[in-house]
Amino acid sequence: MEIWPYISGIGIAVGLIHLILFLILLFRRGKGAGEKLAMAYIGFSLLWIAAVALADLEAIFLPVVTESANGLIPVLALFLAVGYLVLVALLLEYPSWPIFATAGYTWTAILLVTTVYFLFVPPPLLPLEQVGIGSWASFTLGTVIALTVGLFRSRMAFHRNRALYWLLTANALSLGQALTLFPLGPLRMVGPLVHILGAVALLRGVLTFWLPNVKAALRSLFRFLFLFTATALLLAGVVMAVERLTAISVMPSTTWALFLAVGVALVYLPLYQALVRLVDRLLAGVGFDPAQTLRDYSQTISTVLDLEQLAQKAVQTVSQVLDVQRGALLIASETERGGLLLRPVPALGEVPTDPIELEPISPILVRLKEQDTPLFQYEVEHHPVLREALPKEREGLRALEMEIYLPIRVEGELAGLLALGPQRTGEPYAPRIVEFLSTLAHQTGVALQNARLFVGLQELNARIMQLNESLRTAYERLERLDRAKSDFLSIASHELRTPLTQIRGYTDVLNDLARSGTLTRDQITRITENISRPVRRLERIINAMLDASQLETGMSFHFAPTALAGIIRMAIEPWLEALQERKLTLLTYGLEDIAPIRADMDRLIQAFSNLISNAIKFTPDGGRITIEARPLDEEHFEVTVTDTGIGISKVDQELIFEKFYRVGSIDLHSSGEYKFKGGGPGLGLSIARGVIEGHGGCIWVESEGYDEERCPGSTFHVVLPYHAHRGPCRWKRPGQEG
Repeated sequence: MEIWPYISGIGIAVGLIHLILFLILLFRRGKGAGEKLAMAYIGFSLLWIAAVALADLEAIFLPVVTESANGLIPVLALFLAVGYLVLVALLLEYPSWPIFATAGYTWTAILLVTTVYFLFVPPPLLPLEQVGIGSWASFTLGTVIALTVGLFRSRMAFHRNRALYWLLTANALSLGQALTLFPLGPLRMVGPLVHILGAVALLRGVLTFWLPNVKAALRSLFRFLFLFTATALLLAGVVMAVERLTAISVMPSTTWALFLAVGVALVYLPLYQALVRLVDRLLAGVGFDPAQTLRDYSQTISTVLDLEQLAQKAVQTVSQVLDVQRGALLIASETERGGLLLRPVPALGEVPTDPIELEPISPILVRLKEQDTPLFQYEVEHHPVLREALPKEREGLRALEMEIYLPIRVEGELAGLLALGPQRTGEPYAPRIVEFLSTLAHQTGVALQNARLFVGLQELNARIMQLNESLRTAYERLERLDRAKSDFLSIASHELRTPLTQIRGYTDVLNDLARSGTLTRDQITRITENISRPVRRLERIINAMLDASQLETGMSFHFAPTALAGIIRMAIEPWLEALQERKLTLLTYGLEDIAPIRADMDRLIQAFSNLISNAIKFTPDGGRITIEARPLDEEHFEVTVTDTGIGISKVDQELIFEKFYRVGSIDLHSSGEYKFKGGGPGLGLSIARGVIEGHGGCIWVESEGYDEERCPGSTFHVVLPYHAHRGPCRWKRPGQEG
């Protein structure tokens, strides 16, 4: 019997099917890397099928043709094994897939050239057929290992399902190739027939985004085989029983067959229906009553007003019926730019709480807003459109390690997402389960809206309390400043009256002495000196008032090159007598280390003079004042004025820089310029701040508090730029970088 027609027919049929698969990929637009590799794989499958068919057609071809084809089969099978390994590495996103491709195809090319060479120049120096088969086995094993690692490495059900799908496809393809590598004669054409199943699965895998649920398909196959086997065994038992009863009884076999058929039907039909219901229930993955679960859930969340409690109730309900190990509620709020901010509220498992911001043009955001269907993490990572989202968006969702995101809508607007992790079974969510979860998410909408309103009311209440506290603080501040202005009138009148009284008294004395003719040169000198002193005092007070009036309208500055050491020296000079009389020690450090600066020298002398005056007034006799300078960065330096005085209370540390504000009771006012706790008009520190800020610097004070017995002291910090400029200070205090 001639078998070559059958071999030819099978080869043509199998080749035609592979050609159709090849053409489907060839004419597909916008092919990706995976589709191109699949097209190359199926294209070389045609050459492999042709070689297998030619190798077994000795009847119509010369031996040189069949032997050459037989020698090329291992090499072509090796090329297919390498191609599938590269395709799998690409689809599973192994970063080393280019290395696999380069090494595999290089080795295949070397083996192909060697094989072709020795087809024409026999005999071969090496057992090329065994080398080809061994190489094929190695790459096939590598594919199986890569897929197995991917299967057990992934915690996501859809990723594991994809690895399992490609593993089964690899088994079909490898089995088909293996059957052609053994000396089975004409039966080798069974290999290409088996290869068709793997090729079809390969085509579907690269063209279809959603792959079939492999475990569910295997369970369906198991159900069919189980029911088929049970039915076959039962029918076989009936046949054997009929034969046995006919042999020991006079009744005809037809009669026994009828009796047994009726009896078996009475038993089998209920049993078969029960088995079908049980298997269908397991296959559907629903081992609970969805309607009752939803009713109980609706009653449970109807009174929940806390977001965390709502998230826990929702996820716990799902966990109890589906054994989900991870879940959270993602609260959605619109950003100022029109995007979406997702704030996770953990409910089950360790869930990151970092907010995830979706840009206004994010494809993930468009998908959530336009489609009222669940979003799977598998889509985020592998869908061609969603993969265009920003890496930070996809990384943020991947960090949650969730399997499915179910939209929660309130009046048509997206209010949040119910995020659930994979099931413990490791299987993707079945359609009936997804339908149940979608309904549960819709029911959560009203409760989520109530909870968000409740949270909003709590935040509003907290905000109102904060505003009340701010208003109280502002009122107390204004009250202090108003009292300071009232005190200023009394202090200013005293500050002005005292030097005027002195001037008037000395002028009256001078007038009386002149009229009596007893005025001597020494008396004139002494009296004029006494008049000059209160005049200078009066001039300083009036100048301070004028400078204070310019704080709001803007001081005039004339920036020029100068040196900090000279400025501090001239600021100290007017107070040398006071330091000596009060027995105060004044130390300076680091002034010479500051590079030349560009500033208004007169204004800085005025500012530091006021700071020194303040330190003298509030430091007891015998105390110490330290002035220290140090560079901060390339643009700024700092000067600190530290005293061992009575300190400043926390409440007053900001108010002392306000105009007219002074510490202590007005009753303790002294007209002396440097007496202990001697008060002035309350303008010195406000002028100092105006000068410092006018240079683009900043000033503040630090003190443990007010204590006349312990004397904790105070430190005034002044930060200035090397090159003064108009505008705010560019240097930020530690802890205030934001």
